[in-house]
Amino acid sequence: MRRQFAILVVILGLVAACGGGATPTPAPTDIIVPTPAPTDLFVPTAEPVVDETPAPTPVAGTRYVVKKGDTMWAIAQDHGISLADLQAANPDVEPRMMAVGTVLVIPGQ
Repeated sequence: MRRQFAILVVILGLVAACGGGATPTPAPTDIIVPTPAPTDLFVPTAEPVVDETPAPTPVAGTRYVVKKGDTMWAIAQDHGISLADLQAANPDVEPRMMAVGTVLVIPGQ
């Protein structure tokens, strides 16, 4: 009986070793993520940015074309206005770098 029991244990061990292994792992598959349908509606995600900088007001006055040897101070004196007023009317003009042909606005005239 002991011998039969030993044979039975050996046979069960062989059967377990041959066919009772781990279950094979299936191959991974691609995950499909649905794409949302396109829409014709535009939904803003934030408040629109509004530029609150006022547009420059045109300066009334006559125009003067800079000639060779002109200085902003001399032009202001010739037109009876202060240098500060002439510079305020022409903020984009660098007084020491005025080129011949630069057009200045003479305010108040």
